[in-house]
Amino acid sequence: MSVRVGEFDRAGSAVRSRVAVLIAAMLLLPGCDASEERDVDTSKPHGAQFGFQTDIATSLVEEGRIAYQQYCVGCHGAAGDGNGEAAIFLDPKPRNFVLANFKFSSTRSGQLPTDADLKRTLRTGLRGSAMPPFNLLSERTLDGLVAYLKTFSPKWTQRRPAAAIPIVEDPFRDAADKSDAIRRGEAVYHGFVTCWSCHPSYVEESKINVYLEQFGSARRAGFRPDLHLAVAKPNSEGQLIYPPDFLRDYVRAGASVDDLYRSIAAGITGTAMPTWIDSIDVPAESADEPPIVSRSDLWAVAYYVRDLIAKRPPLLAEGKFDVRERPTPIYLYGAPPPATAPAEEAEEAPEIELDE
Repeated sequence: MSVRVGEFDRAGSAVRSRVAVLIAAMLLLPGCDASEERDVDTSKPHGAQFGFQTDIATSLVEEGRIAYQQYCVGCHGAAGDGNGEAAIFLDPKPRNFVLANFKFSSTRSGQLPTDADLKRTLRTGLRGSAMPPFNLLSERTLDGLVAYLKTFSPKWTQRRPAAAIPIVEDPFRDAADKSDAIRRGEAVYHGFVTCWSCHPSYVEESKINVYLEQFGSARRAGFRPDLHLAVAKPNSEGQLIYPPDFLRDYVRAGASVDDLYRSIAAGITGTAMPTWIDSIDVPAESADEPPIVSRSDLWAVAYYVRDLIAKRPPLLAEGKFDVRERPTPIYLYGAPPPATAPAEEAEEAPEIELDE
């Protein structure tokens, strides 16, 4: 069948006219102003929001589940218990979302993190571990992952995340020369907070005693023999973990001064690292004198640790490093039952040859 050009133009014109009329009619319906953008409530399924395709609509949690299957299940496992297929090859092990003990947060040690804390870990990753940064994911996808992670543990329905720790003013922020902050941080690190109980000491024993006396503590006659090395301590799951040596190791939750302040002030959940924001205010004997130590000194410690990290060489020379094998785990809640020996296989009966 042949169509002449004039007929085709008339047919096309008629179709276009009908489409134009249909669009105009739709625009005249209530709530269909083309110049007005509709706000989407991302907490509800898209189908419920727009009133169509409710059978395939995905909620925020469902979107998070899909993203989890794509990015997270290989390490953290389908059940969120940290036993994905790749977990056997990883050290440190992937986070167990069922226990909901999130190490790095802006809340006090032992408390649930905020959504912003979880998104920060997803966005930046954890250095020195198999957790990469997912900084190319959209905010919507990150929100979905956070919502889905909360479905693994009943803790999220039993209690709400606590408020973030207070961030006191940084008295050293505007100083071009941070040497005063670093010197003060060295004194607080060794003399008041005594970080060398777990982390290494970066000064000699005699100087530690000077710092101890500066903050009103007694001198010590002796110190642990491995004073300049990190000491392994058990975490809440019974594993021995090493706190970082700032001249050698990665700082997982970020090495900026702000990141370090947050980790020092809030503590590290599930480890021996306590919340220092509540334990560092010691007033002077006289009201006219400055406090012996205050919350602002946590900034000084952060600047001191940042200075140590900056001194770390790009590569450690031969003989300047060692392999720290993780010792046998300590089980805080009783050792697991011993593995049962495999049943002995029954001996096969000898074949009997029959004479034909």
